[in-house]
Parts: sequence; structure tokens; C-alpha cells
Amino acid sequence: MTPSEAVGVLAGRYGIDATVCEVACERDQNFHVVASDRREYVLKISNPEEPRITTDFQTQGILWIERADPGIPVPKLVPTREGHYQTVVTLADGRQSMVRVLTWLQGTPLYKVAINPAIEEAIGTVLARIGRALRDFTHEGARQDLLWDIRHASRLKPLLYALPTDALGIAVRDELERFEVKTRPKLEALRHQVVHNDLNHHNLMVDPGETARITGVIDFGDMVETCLAVDVAVAASYLADHPEDALGSVARMIAAYHRVTPLQRAEIEVMRDLIVARLVTSITITEWRARRYPENATYILRNNGPAKLAMSRFAALDRNHVTGRLLRACEME
Repeated sequence: MTPSEAVGVLAGRYGIDATVCEVACERDQNFHVVASDRREYVLKISNPEEPRITTDFQTQGILWIERADPGIPVPKLVPTREGHYQTVVTLADGRQSMVRVLTWLQGTPLYKVAINPAIEEAIGTVLARIGRALRDFTHEGARQDLLWDIRHASRLKPLLYALPTDALGIAVRDELERFEVKTRPKLEALRHQVVHNDLNHHNLMVDPGETARITGVIDFGDMVETCLAVDVAVAASYLADHPEDALGSVARMIAAYHRVTPLQRAEIEVMRDLIVARLVTSITITEWRARRYPENATYILRNNGPAKLAMSRFAALDRNHVTGRLLRACEME
């Protein structure tokens, strides 16, 4: 969709007179919208290949969170003139896309801010609140077969050709093998529900004057029904590249989560391997996709470097030591 077409959709479907600027995205198309009354929005045009049920799942999940816990800083959906939260548009090439407008959340992206213990705790708290809000949410699109759901990390094997056979590549392959044999069989017995599944530092906004205050949680494109512990592990994996105390950083976030939603011992006991499985997933998928789509490699690889650092820092720690530290952080030992 061209900017002028986007402006036309906003005016015709939503009654919003605005200017737009395209924002980088991997699968969909996003525009930052500044209305004539200075209000700001995001116009999201879903990939035409995305099933309608998947888009509706994301829409209904955001609406559910707003009803369950209005204080969570997630975008608010803006209805069309007819009161619909999503609408179908026909693109210039004849394909159809689902379109949504959401409020623009102000703040500084977390990846631009120095991480400290207060932010680590804030991440755990907001993630637990989102999980608690989604606890009873059900939708026929919730069980989508998502490669980013680390329950399915074993499916990454055909993509390993994209990785070199250096020390990192060997570590990724070894961890993937261990996950398939040791960890995956334990996951079915854990708690399952719909979760955000992508609380990376590009999807968190903070107050520039009070960086421990989270002002926005965005991007529900990887939301899925999976193990609750997976959601915690995903967020923890983005703290595992801490240059001095990766384990401490992860432990503080998980302890904060635990204070809102108590984790079970069985969930803590697989947490180390789930965190590393997310690092393996991030490295493998981004390397593979960057090869396939070199024109979008900068965006695709934005979390690749930190994941590789985390593999060298967190994944190298003694497994039993990590589990013991996390159990103590949650006061289970």
C-alpha cells in the first residue's frame, strides 16, 4: 500500500485526516499516523497471506486485555466509522488485506535504554499482568502452528544450514539436540494458555524521564497458546546478554514475574533450557530469513547480535547453577 492509499483508507474508513510515514515491519506493513488533531496512531495492513482467523485472534486478544486489565499499557484498537475493529481492503494488485488502526504508544524503545534492576523487575511485572489478563482468553486461532513457539524448536533442524559450523553453530546444534531429547517431553505437563510470546526490547516502550516505567507493550503478532513458562523464557532471553551478570538480570525479572503469578517448580526447572531454546530459535530463524530476504536483513537481524552474545554468556553457565539461582530467586529453596 502506498502512503497516499493509506491516507485514503484512514479518511474513508476511519474518518481520520492524517499524514503517514511507513515503519519497518517483517511480515505486515505499518504506518505511523499523525492526525490533523495531532493524535497519533498505527495503521496496520496485514500480510495478504495471513489467515483471517490469525488476524482476528490478535484483535480479540488486545480487546480482551483491555477489558481484563485496562491499566496494562497496550495499544487500543480504533473502530471504523461503522464500529468495526478490523476491515478488509483490496490492494492495487487485487489481493485483500485486513486493516486495523491502533493508538500510538509514546515512549522510548527499551533497546535504546540502559538496563538496570528496576527495569528488569518492571518487565517481569508487566509480562505477568498480561499473562494474567489473558488467562481465560480462548479463540479458534490460538493454536496456530508458529515456528517462533519454542515448544517446536526441534523443527528448526532443516534451517541449520544457514548457520556456520563455528563454535556458536556447534553450540546451537548441541542445545537443539538436548532440547528435543530432554526438555520437549516435559512441556506437555506444564500450564498452557494464550501468551504474548515476544516481549523483546523493541516491543517495550519506557518513559524517557523515568525509564523504569513501562509505557507501552506492542506487537501481538506472535501471540499463541503455549506453555506459560515459554512466555517467561522469551522475555528472559532478551536479558541474557547482560555484560556483567546475565544470570542476575534474568533472575530479577523472573522473581518479579513470580510475585504476580507464582511459577511452579517444574516450570523453573526447565526455564534455563527454554531460555536457551529461545536464543537458538532467534539465531536460527533470523539467519535463515536474512538469507531469504536480504533486502530486509537489517530489520530481521536486529535481535541476532544480542542473541549470539547471550549464547556466549548465559548458555555457557552451569545448568544446575542456573536452576538453583532461579529457584532461590523465587524463594523455592
